[in-house]
Amino acid sequence: MRIVLDTNVLVQALGNTKDGIVLVDPATGRNVDRAEARAEALIELVDVRGGTVLIPTPALAEYLVGIDRDFHQSHLDVINGYSCFEIVSFDQIAAVECARMVDDNELKVLDPAATKAKLRFDRQIIATALATNADEVWTHDVGLYSKAQKCGLVVKSLGDIEPAPEQLEADFD
Repeated sequence: MRIVLDTNVLVQALGNTKDGIVLVDPATGRNVDRAEARAEALIELVDVRGGTVLIPTPALAEYLVGIDRDFHQSHLDVINGYSCFEIVSFDQIAAVECARMVDDNELKVLDPAATKAKLRFDRQIIATALATNADEVWTHDVGLYSKAQKCGLVVKSLGDIEPAPEQLEADFD
């Protein structure tokens, strides 16, 4: 099992969520409760199955932008501390996949000067998933979700996995 996480799922997996941020399931439009716990359950599932959580470098860059620069290394240390995590580069194969994603209809409406701007992080994440033969892409980004599906990828959100049951503390007094 090889899964790709986009930035918004990576944030949940690393417990770096900001107050007031609610993830929405791109397939249903419903809010996803306990997103961090669901991300934790996902990582646990992949780890138990001996799988790999692929973190594309564009997703990593996007994640690090939201972190104070003084803490970049400590966050990288946390990521590198997970045995099932693998950071994967946007390489030559991914670049070819990214270029192939632009269909004829898009080419007709693209301004040649804007072509480079169109190759955003989302497409680089999808291209990396294709280049690494990932089994699934996990995201909450509606645009990424839709485009990844059109590219033939299995796309899921944290709404597709149940969190581990909450442990209740017993009061023995």
